Amino acid sequence: MLIIPLTEKISWRNPPIVTIGIILLNCLVFFIFQTGDTKKHYEVSEYYFASGLARIEVPKYIAYREGGLQHAADSFNTENIDDDTLVQYYLKMEQDASFLDRLSNDEIITPAHSQYAKWKVLRNEYESKRSRIVSFKYGFRPAHKSVLTSFTYMFLHGGFGHLFGNMLFLWIVGCMLEMGLGRINYIGLYIIGGLIAVWGFWLVYMDSTLPLVGASGAIAGLMGAFAVLFNKKKVKIFYSLGFYFNYLRIPAIILLPIWIGNEFYQLFSGGDSHVAYAAHIGGLMGGAVFGFICMKFSLGFNEDVIKESPIEEIPPLMEKALKHIAELDLQTGRLLLKQVLAKDPENIDALIHLFHVDKLDPEDEKFHETAKKLIFQLSRSYHTYEKAHSIYQEYISHTSHARFSPQLYVQLSAMFAASGHVENAVKILTLLIKKVPEFPGIPGALLKLARAYRQNGMTTKGAKCLRLICHKYPESNEAQAARESLQN
Repeated sequence: MLIIPLTEKISWRNPPIVTIGIILLNCLVFFIFQTGDTKKHYEVSEYYFASGLARIEVPKYIAYREGGLQHAADSFNTENIDDDTLVQYYLKMEQDASFLDRLSNDEIITPAHSQYAKWKVLRNEYESKRSRIVSFKYGFRPAHKSVLTSFTYMFLHGGFGHLFGNMLFLWIVGCMLEMGLGRINYIGLYIIGGLIAVWGFWLVYMDSTLPLVGASGAIAGLMGAFAVLFNKKKVKIFYSLGFYFNYLRIPAIILLPIWIGNEFYQLFSGGDSHVAYAAHIGGLMGGAVFGFICMKFSLGFNEDVIKESPIEEIPPLMEKALKHIAELDLQTGRLLLKQVLAKDPENIDALIHLFHVDKLDPEDEKFHETAKKLIFQLSRSYHTYEKAHSIYQEYISHTSHARFSPQLYVQLSAMFAASGHVENAVKILTLLIKKVPEFPGIPGALLKLARAYRQNGMTTKGAKCLRLICHKYPESNEAQAARESLQN
């Protein structure tokens, strides 16, 4: 089961630089310091079996587990142990802190054994090779816990897939928390979550000698705090059940028991897994406590960083508006359409529906305002020129006095000329020249009309239009272009 909260729009005016910094730090550590770890792991394992060390130590471990170590003399028959058995018991031995402590203290293979000198050399070389593995040296090993590795483990990873998955979750959850908590509190949460996660892991696996690595414990701390801090605020999540996935909006606090329950389920039913579920549980609980403290003592958390996208609010509003209009409740329908336009002022569909509602009272100023906004939006794109022409024709058929600004008229004339409706362009420009002859956009509109005439094969009318520009606006740049065009 996978449940991921989805990040809303990131503000790049106040970017999540701490989250970006942590991601970069993890990547730098992995690609610079851990680059050769996989090869080193392979070399250490190969040395252990190829050097003969396995044939000395593993039989002792088998005898130790079976309670017969005191009888396991040098003559212990190793020929009966196949390679698969050696590997199987070697992996178990590496997790048995008690046996390894006794082995390192010369209590398993004592100086009295005939192979002691050879074993000691091989064991020292094996330890030396293993200490060069960054994840082994700086990962958290519960049986050999230290304050240093309690911090360093959370910046190490077992592979690229491990790194990528953790950084993806860190980006998704971290950005929202950094904006909500502020950078200082956010850094504190990340570190505290990682520490609680690692010590929670230690409580479950005190005797383990295998290193714990990865940022997932600290990220689990962020997730726990996220659920508590956003609490009843509805957040958008992506969930997958393997065979089915979808999106959903739920109160954030519901995520906490789901996440913790899933980690407990995986811990007790996941079998022999390399995933540190115990660390995840510790991180989730630690982050939840941190979130509770922030809320209890009002440490300045801003939950408004999660805002429902206005675009996502529009479809239900449009549906409600059209439903009211269909029921002839035009006033409510109009109010809902205005709400849509408040969220998305350039929404063409809402403007068209509002235009059809307002045209029922063409003498009202609202009709003219809606018509202006709609035609302006439609005239901005060549793909909607025909729709703009249709709306314009409908508008002037409903009013005896169009109330457009000269600028919009100029824009319409250019649109009509470009879309082949030159007769409308001519009417508009004739009106403009009569009413506001000095308006600065007229020469440009006339030039576009002249070009439209020529493209449509009406060269005489095009030339007449060019001469008009030269006569009425002789000092304009358009007049210079018109003169050059007339000479060609």
